[in-house]
Amino acid sequence: MSSANNLGFHCHGLDHFDQAIIHNGLVRGEFYNFLPDELPGLRERIARHNLATSVHAPLERFQWYPSPPTYTFLCEADKKRRQLSLRMIEETMKQAQAMGADYVVVHFPSPGSDKSSGKESYDEAFEIAWESAELIADMSQRYATPIHMEGFGPSPFLNIDFLSHVFTEFPSLNYCFDTGHMHMQGLQFGFDFYEFAKDIGKHIGSIHLWNNRNKDDYDAHRHISVHPSQRPEDGWGDIPRILQLVLSQNPTCTVIMESGLCYPKELGGHHISESVAWVKGLMAALP
Repeated sequence: MSSANNLGFHCHGLDHFDQAIIHNGLVRGEFYNFLPDELPGLRERIARHNLATSVHAPLERFQWYPSPPTYTFLCEADKKRRQLSLRMIEETMKQAQAMGADYVVVHFPSPGSDKSSGKESYDEAFEIAWESAELIADMSQRYATPIHMEGFGPSPFLNIDFLSHVFTEFPSLNYCFDTGHMHMQGLQFGFDFYEFAKDIGKHIGSIHLWNNRNKDDYDAHRHISVHPSQRPEDGWGDIPRILQLVLSQNPTCTVIMESGLCYPKELGGHHISESVAWVKGLMAALP
């Protein structure tokens, strides 16, 4: 049985800390992109509620880092841009270690966004990606904090062979399986969402939980909370199936609900507490 203590909510501001985490009876939170003057209040609330924590890089909204901070340049040919991402990750690792975070989520591997990316050969691109994997693995060891790699596409390295090679070579790295992005990318790029989860399952340390039917849903509503009304036959990702595939291989995997707090009215306007209760039940029912 998977523990409810492994279920948390993603939070990127003090304004919805209570609504997302405390009001839903959760004892875990994942924190991301806070304004610098919010961090003391965040630390005080974490201590007051005795929360287990993880961090999604960056924890602090750095003025010197491009917006949106979800961009990472670890697979890009431009070394200066890679170094900028590495600086952001290292600053985040320092903060995460100081607050006792269980792990840090880093976007990698990811597609290059600069104009030079794509011009190098596969072997050259591989060397860039592999060096970045080595560097973040080194950070993980130096700061005694695991890193969970969250991949997204299109990237030639978002595949089982590359990822398994990385996790075998660098045991301080794990995978963060993002249900919404992986479902959408499976539809766009033609790989099996469920087979990928099964094949990488033993390396998955955390799950980001949200849903969509297609890219149009994402463009209109961004991260839609999971909900029991979302039927796979209507195009939604099959959340019970994904949880079973992953948690059967790693029952201690952390599950983070990574959605907004308002379910789109056009899709039913459900209350977020229904989503949390459903996932708690799904996790509790697993053998």
